[in-house]
Amino acid sequence: MSLDVGHLLENGEHECRLQFHDDGYYWFLHAWFVQVKKTTGKYVDLYGDAQFHESNGLAMLRAAMSEALETARRQPREWQVHTGTQLRPVRQELYATVKRSNLVNMISKFLALIEETQASGKTLAFLGD
Repeated sequence: MSLDVGHLLENGEHECRLQFHDDGYYWFLHAWFVQVKKTTGKYVDLYGDAQFHESNGLAMLRAAMSEALETARRQPREWQVHTGTQLRPVRQELYATVKRSNLVNMISKFLALIEETQASGKTLAFLGD
């Protein structure tokens, strides 16, 4: 499963520029996505769709991702991020290894896409599975 991120084009098509997956990288960012939802009502969810533009929360998304980037830079080289809870056949917490360099690179690309969206006046669209 993946979440496609990109611009919504004038013809209604979606230009995918980045993807989030059900992994430690998405789940590291999840707390900031929840923060954005509380403010804007829009949730960056692996299964759902959302659209952001200058008048409906794009600046809040940028601020949240800037904060996430600063937090990511303070992490160890590698660490475990909680990605969910398996309920069957046995209940157990699930974790995935995240590498700081990969996470910083991903968030930096995401921020560049957000900044490009702001500068161009386009809509940033998230299309989930």
